Amino acid sequence: MREIIIDQNKINLDNGVFFGEGVFETIFFNESPYFLEFHIERLKKALKILNMPPLIEEEKVVEYINKLKLVNKALKITVTEKNIILTTRDNSYTDEMYEKGFNLKISKVLRNSTSIMPRIKSTNYIENILEKRKAAKEGFNDAIFFNEKGYLCETTVSNIFCIKDKKIYTPKCSNGLLNGTVRDWIIRNFKVSKCNITLEELKNMDEVFLTNSLIGIMKVKFIEDIEFNKEDVTNTISNKYREDLLKLEGKG
Repeated sequence: MREIIIDQNKINLDNGVFFGEGVFETIFFNESPYFLEFHIERLKKALKILNMPPLIEEEKVVEYINKLKLVNKALKITVTEKNIILTTRDNSYTDEMYEKGFNLKISKVLRNSTSIMPRIKSTNYIENILEKRKAAKEGFNDAIFFNEKGYLCETTVSNIFCIKDKKIYTPKCSNGLLNGTVRDWIIRNFKVSKCNITLEELKNMDEVFLTNSLIGIMKVKFIEDIEFNKEDVTNTISNKYREDLLKLEGKG
């Protein structure tokens, strides 16, 4: 039985500390948790993939989460061999960011399409952190990963979607990426082609946007020196997403 640790600095030493053997989920909270069932199921699947003990504490964790009343916050669940760590923080994405859109660089680090690691939320996250920090130092919001075959994957913290002639495209998970909550929502609500996308194809897209549980949907304005001026389809998807969130909150 794991110990459930809430907003504390003290944890039990285990392979999560020594070898990064653990998984996590980051859940957006606005009075209630968004996509909680999806997050819990993805967490359980990741534990199984890593051959770790199952989440027998699920009922207690979900009960605690459903009692929280957080506004525009991020709740992080980290699960290791002996710990379930629950922490909260502010959502750092601002209205100004959504207005300006993101400016992305292309990482020189290649994702390994044969590895299971990019397809789960493992606590082995240092490569993502380093590439995001490097991008920030160079004046970018995030960095894009391609794999060893030259196919688009995702950014350090987000899934990526492209629009060409009003059609929606996103990389296949088999290329080396995580199936995110908002990615899953878009695929369920719109016609999306999951495919291989090269750098040249990406540069010739009409629109590009990013998704994750905290950011929701963020338009991309630049990929290095390539500018994207259109956002019609992105706005349509974003508006539909906001409408559905309001329904989840009981306000729509």
